[in-house]
Amino acid sequence: MSQTEGSEDWVPKLSDAEGPFYLAFARALESDVDKGVLKPGTRLLPQRDMANLLGLSVGTVSRAYAEAEARGLISGEVGRGTFVQRRRPPASAGNGAQAMINLALNVPPSTGEDELIEAVLSEILSDGALKPLLSYLPHQGLPMHREVMNGWLAALGMKADVSNLFITHGGQHAISIALNMVAAPNEVVLTERFTYSGMIALSAQNGYRLHGVDGDADGVLPDALDRAFAETGARVLFASPTLQTPTGTVMGMARRGEIAEIIRKRDAYVLEDDVYAFLFVTPPTPLSALIPERSFYVTSFAKCLAPGLRIGAMIAPEPFRDRAINAVRATGWMASPIMAELVTRLIHSGDLSRQVHAKRAAAARRNAIADRVLGNWLAPMAGSPGFHRWLPIPAGRTLIALVTQAAQAGITVAPPGALQQVDRGTLGVRICLGHPATDEMLEHALSALRQILESAEAISFV
Repeated sequence: MSQTEGSEDWVPKLSDAEGPFYLAFARALESDVDKGVLKPGTRLLPQRDMANLLGLSVGTVSRAYAEAEARGLISGEVGRGTFVQRRRPPASAGNGAQAMINLALNVPPSTGEDELIEAVLSEILSDGALKPLLSYLPHQGLPMHREVMNGWLAALGMKADVSNLFITHGGQHAISIALNMVAAPNEVVLTERFTYSGMIALSAQNGYRLHGVDGDADGVLPDALDRAFAETGARVLFASPTLQTPTGTVMGMARRGEIAEIIRKRDAYVLEDDVYAFLFVTPPTPLSALIPERSFYVTSFAKCLAPGLRIGAMIAPEPFRDRAINAVRATGWMASPIMAELVTRLIHSGDLSRQVHAKRAAAARRNAIADRVLGNWLAPMAGSPGFHRWLPIPAGRTLIALVTQAAQAGITVAPPGALQQVDRGTLGVRICLGHPATDEMLEHALSALRQILESAEAISFV
C-alpha cells in the first residue's frame, strides 16, 4: 500500500462536533473517505502528532484510531504507519460471527466523560494531591469529600447532616452494608414486584428472602405494602421510586407520602436506591427525605459519570452511624480516596453538572429513537427520559422466545427477575438504551427488535 502525496496533512474538523471526540473523529474520517477527500492508501499522522495538532490527549486519539479501525476505515501497519483502507464491513466477533449489541446492560451513553476524567486524574498527579490520598484514611471518607458530596445530594432533594453521610465503593456496596444492618440471613426483605438484579444477587449471597409487593404505574401499592409487612414480618423495604429498574416507573409525591406513613406505622425502614434522580431538572423529593429517621438513602456516580469509578454515597439514620462506619471498615476499609477526590473536583468545578446536562440530552435523544422505532410497543415514558424502557410482552408471545429470537438477531436482552407470580399482562423486558456506542447502533438493534415483534413467534421448544 503506497502513501498518498501530501496525505499526512489531513486533520479532522472537530470545532462543531457533538459527543465524544473519538466518535466525532471517526465520523469526520468516514465522511472524508465517503466524499473522496481521503483515498485508500492515504497515510494518517502518527497518533502523538495528531493529538498535538488537535490539542487532545494521546489516549483520546488512540481511541479514535481504534474506533476508525473497528469501522473498517483504517489499518495500522507496524513500522510504517496508519493507512486509509478500502471500505469493508466493520470488525465483528471472531469467525465471522455477528457482533452482539447489548441492550441488557444499563450503562449511561458516553458524553466525553473519559476525557474529563483523564484530565482531572492528570491534575491530581501534577498538583501534588496524590500522595496524601495513598494512605489509610477515615472509613467514612475525608470530611472535605463528604461536604462536597453532601451539597450535591442536597441539590437532588436529600438534605442531611454530613456526619451521617458515607462514601462507599459504589451504590451496590452501600445497599449491601445497609441491608446487613437491618436484615439478617433468612429474613424477608420487601421489594417491588420486579426488582434490581443487584438485590437478587445480594439475596443469593446473604440468604435474604425477597418478597415482591404489587404495584402499578405509580409504584408500590400502599395497601399491598401494609399487608406484606403484616404477613411476612419484614422490617425493610428496598425500593427505587424514581425511574425504577427495570420498569421505569416514577412514584408520585402523594404515593411517596402514603408509603412513608406505612413504613413509620410498621416501625420499619426503607432502603432507597436513587441513582437516576440526576436525570430530572427538578428531581422528585426522595422518599428518604420524608422519613430520614427510617431511611437509608443510596446513590452513586456510575450513571452520571462512569461505572468504573466505583464511588457511591449513603445517608444513614443517626442511630446507625457507628455501625455503618464499622461496616465500611469491615467490607473495604474505605472507598478509594483517589476516586472520591476526582468526583469532588468535578462537582466543585461544575464539570459534573455539565456532564449531567449532556447525559440528559443523550437520554432524551435515545428515548426519541426508541419511541420512533418501537412506538406503542414500549410502555409510556414516566417523567424525564432515562436510560432504560419497559417493553411489555405482547399477547401471543412468550418471554423466553423473545429473548432467544433477539439473541439470534445479535441483540442481548435479559428477562427481569419476578419475585412473585405475575399475570401475563405485566411481563416484560427492560430495554437499555445507553450501551450501544452510537445512536445508529441503537436504532439498528431496536429496528431488529421491531421486526421480531411484528412477525409470528418463530421459536419452539421441544
